Amino acid sequence: MKPISPVLQALFKYDITKYLVEEEVVMNWGVLKKCILMLALGCGIHVSWLIWDIFVLLNPQYWQYVNISIVRQQVNTNSIFLLILLFLIYPCYKFRNNLQVERYLPFFAIGIFVFSLCRDAYVVGVVSPVSMIAYVSLVTVGLVLFPRVLVYSMLIPASIFLTVCGYLSYTDQLAYAPVFTIEGKLFFNGFWLVSMLYFIIPILAICLILFEILLSQWRHRERLIQHLSQIDPLTNLFNRRSINQCLDKLNNQKPKSYALVLLDLDHFKKINDLYGHDKGDETLIRVSEVLTQLLRESDVVGRFGGEEFILVLKNTTLDKARQVAERCRLAIQKIEIYSDDHQRIPITASFGIALSSPELRPQQLLSQADKALYQAKAGGRNLVKIYNATLEGNIQLHHS
Repeated sequence: MKPISPVLQALFKYDITKYLVEEEVVMNWGVLKKCILMLALGCGIHVSWLIWDIFVLLNPQYWQYVNISIVRQQVNTNSIFLLILLFLIYPCYKFRNNLQVERYLPFFAIGIFVFSLCRDAYVVGVVSPVSMIAYVSLVTVGLVLFPRVLVYSMLIPASIFLTVCGYLSYTDQLAYAPVFTIEGKLFFNGFWLVSMLYFIIPILAICLILFEILLSQWRHRERLIQHLSQIDPLTNLFNRRSINQCLDKLNNQKPKSYALVLLDLDHFKKINDLYGHDKGDETLIRVSEVLTQLLRESDVVGRFGGEEFILVLKNTTLDKARQVAERCRLAIQKIEIYSDDHQRIPITASFGIALSSPELRPQQLLSQADKALYQAKAGGRNLVKIYNATLEGNIQLHHS
């Protein structure tokens, strides 16, 4: 774990804006915007149907396998449904921010889409590979994208329709797959097989692409959420949780000695009270920038509390830790922040240092650094103090 570079910070902020604020993640789209996506999918399906209809009509050698009058009807029917679905895209786009329209229009738009597919499913056979794959794929996509009440309000009547058609076909009260007039076993007929593949591939490909997009965006969002849980949003430093994870990892690895440096901004409450919280936030941001610039890439800097920061200096000694803390103290003291009336705001910090040892747990080390920090505060502030046993005894006497 190490501080985030300015470039990564910029990219991180861009991702947050793009995916969480601008709602470019498909899952974050409004329901009408998702309707547009499904209507476009429906338009593509009807276009593929029209291509198949026209292809059959232009090639008389295939007329022996189809009911040519139904194919001609399909040209008209698919054209009408295509125009209706295209027309419905406009109100979905126009009223995408209207909550009242958003409540009812999806039921109508998706209803027309589902009705058109149910009719096509009957025409090619309700238990054909095309109908089954389209049913499963579109139901799954629908459940991912839309509220359950919308999906089931379409799924239940569609399932009833397909079941009734299947039963009537089974009892010879209704023609099964009326667009085809193939006798014998369908699987032995090349025209039927190619037709099935032609209808299946676009639906399956589009649904797989949608799933891949949704899965990729879901994983991306999970990474962003995990990242957000580790970063302090104001300073872009690691937060307390991340620091604790870092310390646990160091404790388990048992590396060479490392130092903990706790620092607390002196009289920070006065900055907020006298100059406003915006100046307080600016102070925290500037301090975090100074600390990041002065540390090695292998070191860790985090915001441990309100105005408290922590440095984890790996593979170091007490003397080197003291030198780093002293450089940080002087750099913080030189930060120039001005009030609204152009007065310079004094900024200083107190530092407490503790060095790791095999017998110390991370929380014990933190306690030692905190005691050294307390001594720096008690000694007049703007100081660097190193923990030692005598120091702890003095603190206990002071408390008593």
